[in-house]
Amino acid sequence: MPFWHINGELTTEGIRQQMRDAREAGFSGVSLLPLATRGKRVGTSPAFLSEAYFDRFQDMLDVARELEMEIILYDDNDFPSGMAGGKLQDQFPDHTMKRLDKIEKIVTGRASFIDTIRAVKLMAAVAMNLETLERIEISDFLQDSVIRWEVPDGSWKIMLFDLMKDSFHKKYLCVDFLDTTAVRHMINLTYDRYAERFGSYFGNTIKMTFFDDVGFWRHPRTWTGRFNAKFAELHGYDPKPYYPALWYDIGPGTEAVRHAFYHTRAELLAEGFPKLAAQWNTEHGLKSTGHPPGNYDPTPIDMNGDIFKFFRYTQIPLTDAIIDYQFGQNGHKLISSAADYYDRPVVSTEIYGAYKEAIFDTMMLYRPMMDLFIRGINLVVPHGLWYNPNQVYIPPLVSPYSEKISAALPDYVDFVGRSSLLLRGGRRVSEIAVMYPFEELAGWYRFEDPENPRQGFFISPETDYMEISGFLTNDIRRDFTFIHPEYFLDEKYIVEKGSLYLDNQENFQRYQVIILTGCKIISHRTLAKIRDFYNQGGRVVSTTQLPFMSSERGEDQKVIDLIQEIFGIDPLQRENLKSSSRKHESGGISIFIPTPTQQKLASALKDVPFDVGFDSPPVLETDFGKFSYIHKVRDGRDIYYFANSSDETIKTQVLLRGRRELQRWDPHHGIIDDVEKWSMVELDGQRYTKGSLTLEPVSSVFWMTN
Repeated sequence: MPFWHINGELTTEGIRQQMRDAREAGFSGVSLLPLATRGKRVGTSPAFLSEAYFDRFQDMLDVARELEMEIILYDDNDFPSGMAGGKLQDQFPDHTMKRLDKIEKIVTGRASFIDTIRAVKLMAAVAMNLETLERIEISDFLQDSVIRWEVPDGSWKIMLFDLMKDSFHKKYLCVDFLDTTAVRHMINLTYDRYAERFGSYFGNTIKMTFFDDVGFWRHPRTWTGRFNAKFAELHGYDPKPYYPALWYDIGPGTEAVRHAFYHTRAELLAEGFPKLAAQWNTEHGLKSTGHPPGNYDPTPIDMNGDIFKFFRYTQIPLTDAIIDYQFGQNGHKLISSAADYYDRPVVSTEIYGAYKEAIFDTMMLYRPMMDLFIRGINLVVPHGLWYNPNQVYIPPLVSPYSEKISAALPDYVDFVGRSSLLLRGGRRVSEIAVMYPFEELAGWYRFEDPENPRQGFFISPETDYMEISGFLTNDIRRDFTFIHPEYFLDEKYIVEKGSLYLDNQENFQRYQVIILTGCKIISHRTLAKIRDFYNQGGRVVSTTQLPFMSSERGEDQKVIDLIQEIFGIDPLQRENLKSSSRKHESGGISIFIPTPTQQKLASALKDVPFDVGFDSPPVLETDFGKFSYIHKVRDGRDIYYFANSSDETIKTQVLLRGRRELQRWDPHHGIIDDVEKWSMVELDGQRYTKGSLTLEPVSSVFWMTN
């Protein structure tokens, strides 16, 4: 169900014709995306949320019912969500987005410091001694918008942390995503307007709503007035004296304090817009989907807070597969891993947006789609259709009006439909858990660092979880699941006899290995549970950097002791560390790989029985396209999907654990036949079904048990 950018003057006849053409191309629905007029770009007419606009929306619903199509309700006028087509800023100007500013001045005592506060709110005022790093919180000296403080002896940096009303990079100001009151105003201006008029279509023609880019893109210092109260509620202490840590090193414990700040902001965002949107959908018999910015980027801190928490309530988590082919590829598994944890059967993608038109062809329809299917995606929102296809301001045109790909669309849509159907629901077989290094990402990040290359990419040199993701999926070809270190402490994760269980009702998983990716900081409680897994016979593999700091203040020694207990290594000895392996009397194994490579990681996993393996694993000549798989179990049937998005022919022998009688289901042509030339073999005490697999370039296949 592609985005339909409704640019230009909508007419009843134009709507009917374009929806018929979309249906004939195979699309089962559309996601309507109204646009604001900006510069030379033509937006939607009639004006968004006007009575005339709702008349045209009624036309779309009428045609959709006639053609048995569905409509995804996009919740705003352009992206990001939260502008309400300008109505939010007009009617609730105090509830638009805020940012945190820092104003600083160096003063030598003894002297008087006086300044006038012109902010929406003074979040903190801190004087920090430049020699000793002693900090004195002085916001209590604020009176009638003027702060006066007598500076003691020494050289002091006085910092005022002001909450300011933010400007915005689009035509209209955006809602404060972190403020539930503000978000409720936005919902009343948009979602409720549709419910009043079109509620009878909810649950039939309209089954989903879509929100877009809810987060911090271009506004990394997004903040809110109730931040300090939420911080104290979550962490049990006053954040005001610690605000300098958002910009500077304030001595021992800096990383733990930063983690507490960004943990708080992630909670505020998760409990703000996405939660309230999901609740509204539940109340109206619908499901919410959408995404924050940078859901695939190396760090969520200045983009979406925490990608796992962001999707805490969203019924259909979505990954935004845009910009270019393979951009952010190693991060897409974060979204399906979050869906695994929440036991959500459907995971969607917005795909192709901003791909270069020059390289977009019929094969490019399939390549990224296959790569996402093997990463757990099973609902597709292509980007997209345009009401006026002669004015496409975000290519490519995925439309029956595209001369390049129109003839290929019906087959493509059938391929997507068949694949999505087979991959939806059930449980995914994944036996490797990779710890998502949130504490490291949060403890490292600071505002306005000159070394920050761009939003979403400011990570420590030790952070390697994206590389590990690529090694496992693309090269070693062993499926895995990201685990959030905070959620790892839940009762949902059960350590028992050398295994870790994700105790879900449907998508339950059993892990034989935990990979602790490179990090300096981790919760000592998380590490203690990893220690328990090791002590009970589990395998722990650590890469690049062993942690030596705790995300809880004052608990670093506990982390150091636990690392020594698991790995037999002092993590403070950071120079010239060599690969090491240690075995516990229970059979548990710990392995440290200071310079991880595909080969070293594969070696660390080689004696762990695999679920799906390849005899003489294929080695591709280029990185353009990948070969990998996903294994799901649904209704008692094993579903194996193999995808080759490369330009090379794959010929290999596939090994599937257990005895399997297999059929070959071809999602490209709808043909079902038997898998030929299979046999039973035994490897390291395990029985495997062995079969021959040949995949032509840019093709895929399902193997299904009877």
